[in-house]
Amino acid sequence: MPLPAVAIIGRPNVGKSSLFNRLVGRPVAIVDPTAGVTRDRIYHEVRREDMRFDLVDTGGIGIVDHAKLEADVERQIERAIAVADHILFLCDVRDGITPLDQDIAAILRNHRERVSLVINKVDHDNLEYDIHQFLRLGVGEPLSVSAEQVRGFGDLLDHLREVLPSIVDNVDESASAFADRLRICFAGRRNVGKSSLTNALLGEDRVIVADHPGTTRDAVDITLDYGDDRFLLIDTAGLRKKRQLHQDLEFYAACRTERGIRRADVVFLVLDATDELGSVDKKLAHFCEVEGKPTAVIINKWDLAEAEGANLADYEKWLRDRLPGLRFAPMLTTCALSGLRVRQLLDLAKELHHEAGQRIATADLNRLLEAAVARRRPRRVGPSPTKCYYATQAESMPPTFIVFVNRTDWVEPGYSRYLENYLRERTVLKRVPMRIIFKSRDSQYHDNKDQRTRTRAVNRADRSAGLILPKGSRNKHGQRGGKRGGRN
Repeated sequence: MPLPAVAIIGRPNVGKSSLFNRLVGRPVAIVDPTAGVTRDRIYHEVRREDMRFDLVDTGGIGIVDHAKLEADVERQIERAIAVADHILFLCDVRDGITPLDQDIAAILRNHRERVSLVINKVDHDNLEYDIHQFLRLGVGEPLSVSAEQVRGFGDLLDHLREVLPSIVDNVDESASAFADRLRICFAGRRNVGKSSLTNALLGEDRVIVADHPGTTRDAVDITLDYGDDRFLLIDTAGLRKKRQLHQDLEFYAACRTERGIRRADVVFLVLDATDELGSVDKKLAHFCEVEGKPTAVIINKWDLAEAEGANLADYEKWLRDRLPGLRFAPMLTTCALSGLRVRQLLDLAKELHHEAGQRIATADLNRLLEAAVARRRPRRVGPSPTKCYYATQAESMPPTFIVFVNRTDWVEPGYSRYLENYLRERTVLKRVPMRIIFKSRDSQYHDNKDQRTRTRAVNRADRSAGLILPKGSRNKHGQRGGKRGGRN
């Protein structure tokens, strides 16, 4: 049974995304002083004490968008109003009643029985007296909150309990609406068709699609039920080169794309068949490999490339040569507009997720290790040859194997790649990334001289594979270094 939905509605820059993040408990929606940051509907489950409901963040009504997407944003808001069980009409106490507030109130009076008036930015007690002017809007008694100062949230939650009893006493239900779903993340450069593929799978215009680059800003989570299967589609903002991230807004969008890939079960790396492969595509492919995410390369707009005489076999060979880290990943050509092979994406995601969860019996694994070493022994790096004693699979998703050796600092740097390829050719783990970890075995002959008891034998690029910033340049709060910290 779906959870009750509560939508936040209001004009631009009244603090809808700030209130959304406070109620959710973490920075899901992008918050920025720029008007019109939020465009798509953003859903997230809220769990507070005995309450559980879906919260919906929307774009600002009346926004003037530089990309001319006002009509698309308005349609998203209309759908949110239509499907919401309750609506929080948010206003700004510092601005008072504006003409746009009055226009929104006129729309919401038709739904007055499920509308609550909430006045934001009441940061101190002296502003409490100013909220009564909003009675003139004719949508009920105003409630005061401050998303920035975390004021008034207890009264707001108590009010929701009264007007929407269905949100209470459902915390102990089986699981979250997102918990048992296969999470699929669409990642790629800007304007490659990620949102179009998402809409094609859903069969509706759930996320805004436009020719203008950078249409999607937040990472939008959307549930999809297909037969007996349950999916969570994560539509992310398109990335571009770091030096082209001129605004904080673009930086925050890219951070949420990175976070969306990390929490996904399967990643679809979407490419434009009519465009060249760029450095951003290669960076995304490398990041997916380092994160150990089962990844499929989706070649979108293939109908246009085929019309220009492109050959699929030649194109795949050309692509694998330029994405060596995902040479093993499956490739699928699609066209979001015509629906070409779009439904196959779901079957492919299920196959990759199942494959990444497979385990190899220890006996079989050690037979393969013995054969691999007999075929090609590690090149001698230290004073004595590297000895591989035995191996075991420690984890799945991604498949992780621990190989016990005499000294990890004597292991040839490229030997882990050789073992990966050898195992991939001879096991069911043919299309998913895997990790090889070398661990030193305790020995009375080495006098514990091996300071590195475990190593993944990774290079410098693997250690700093973040899409936005190297790991060392973030402070303990995950913000950018230097005098100016990142905002959520």
